[in-house]
Amino acid sequence: MTDAVQFDVSRARILLMGLVLGPLMTAAAVLVLVAAVVPTAVPWLAPMSPILWLLYVVAGVAGTAFFGFTTVAWLMLLRGPGPRLVVDAEGFTDTSSAVSSGRTTWDQVVGWHLHHVQRQTNLCIVVQDPQAVLGRMGPVARLLSRSNVKLVGTPVCIGLNNLGGAEAVLPAFEQHYDQWVRENAGTTEV
Repeated sequence: MTDAVQFDVSRARILLMGLVLGPLMTAAAVLVLVAAVVPTAVPWLAPMSPILWLLYVVAGVAGTAFFGFTTVAWLMLLRGPGPRLVVDAEGFTDTSSAVSSGRTTWDQVVGWHLHHVQRQTNLCIVVQDPQAVLGRMGPVARLLSRSNVKLVGTPVCIGLNNLGGAEAVLPAFEQHYDQWVRENAGTTEV
């Protein structure tokens, strides 16, 4: 039996996202909302038409909620000690983001693929029952993970850039999954 492989999230990236980029984007969204609600407070940004006013309100509320949530989520990653992704003989445990799937056992895994969005590489784990995975998530994570199901076919997506990249993580998945298949006389191929 092979040992578990552990991956930590880059603390420098957490600090950048949680203490710099997140608050800046939240402040920008709040500024747009203030410009819509109190145009005299930010005269250079005041909306010039009712449609633009509506766009400001929607963008301001949505941006404040989204970027505020993600800022808090990034900062919460600093609190918890220990690895954020553990791959072992029975499956893997992902706690590397606000939409992490938690524990997934190899018997739930159907396959996986990489998905690239701009500079971010995600390991998308295809599971037998996506609804069961969604059911064990919190409401915000469930909402965001439903988007993953529509985009990549699964709610289990692990951002690899924060964990050392695909070159580090994929061999651990392949080794442990292949070992599980051999030990359980499975015929599932990835």
